Amino acid sequence: MPSPLNIRDIGRDRKAALEDEARAAGTSIAEIVREWIDAGIAQSRAERERAAWIAAAQKGLADEARQLELNGPSLARYRQL
Repeated sequence: MPSPLNIRDIGRDRKAALEDEARAAGTSIAEIVREWIDAGIAQSRAERERAAWIAAAQKGLADEARQLELNGPSLARYRQL
């Protein structure tokens, strides 16, 4: 069971900034906070997925670099089979 979110002590400056943003957007503070939380979660997930993709690609990139080092650049259509 997830623990409740407690953000009562976020400071006066942050509360005022949230109120200003909500007023400027014509929406509620809760909606602004939900949007920002969702955006932050999406960004964190995307960064982790990108890092995982890069890690997974490392072996293939290393193999490609070795092949290039050994044989130089080539295009498949010019290779002798």
